[in-house]
Amino acid sequence: MAEGLTGVHAYWRVPGTQARGYRQIIALTWLASVLSWRRHAGPIELFADEPTLDWLGPMGYLEHYDRITRLDDTGLDERYDRAACFALPKLLAMGRFPTAVVVDPDAYLLGPLRLRGPGSHFAHLELGDVDYYAGLRTLCNPTEVPLPESLELVGNTSLFRAADAGLARRVSEAGLAFLAGNPATPGRDPYLHMVVAEQVIATDLTLRAGAPLANIFDAVWRHRVGWVGTPPAYGHLWHDKRDDTPEQARLAFKMLRRYLVEGYGVDDERIRSALNRA
Repeated sequence: MAEGLTGVHAYWRVPGTQARGYRQIIALTWLASVLSWRRHAGPIELFADEPTLDWLGPMGYLEHYDRITRLDDTGLDERYDRAACFALPKLLAMGRFPTAVVVDPDAYLLGPLRLRGPGSHFAHLELGDVDYYAGLRTLCNPTEVPLPESLELVGNTSLFRAADAGLARRVSEAGLAFLAGNPATPGRDPYLHMVVAEQVIATDLTLRAGAPLANIFDAVWRHRVGWVGTPPAYGHLWHDKRDDTPEQARLAFKMLRRYLVEGYGVDDERIRSALNRA
């Protein structure tokens, strides 16, 4: 295992009727994420609710974590819609593990990772001059969390470490306050509030603190267009999980299998077992 950066996977199970192919891609990317982090970055912890632990345990995934902390979700369902607030545990983790790198379970490394220089570190940056991020102050915001009207750049938090522990806690508090009883704005993308709570607020509070936006992989994304210039040297299958095209799903499975078998010696029996349990 590499030494240096402590990562944390934060997750809770979202009820619903997700397609089996979606769940299977989650299962494979999760394994790729935890194995690659230990090889290329450092120790990794898991912060998850009981249903997630019950799901990961039989697949043998829990043995790869250096520490496991149970997420106590008592009372959270009274304030937060799980389907809309699917990444809420990331905000909770920023408050509980403020010096760690919060790592999406569908993000995996292709080589050694070291965070250099000051500022908040984001996996990559996204261009903010798109319709998706327009009119942020018009969003439903009953707790009146301060939001920018727009941002030139928005940090992507599939990998994220705040500039300091105090900033991490402020991002956590503001994001949780924004989402409480406030899952969506009618007429806007159903995922937007969650994205605002973790990415827009993390970016805005970093800038307000006078800290740089550190672009870990020096890559920039434009919504609905793709990468502007060179893609980042890491894997993140957010869009593949949600792609309804069978061919795209097959390509994702083929790539993940090759990554796990050739890169980490994971045998086909373990892959089949994970897919069957997804």
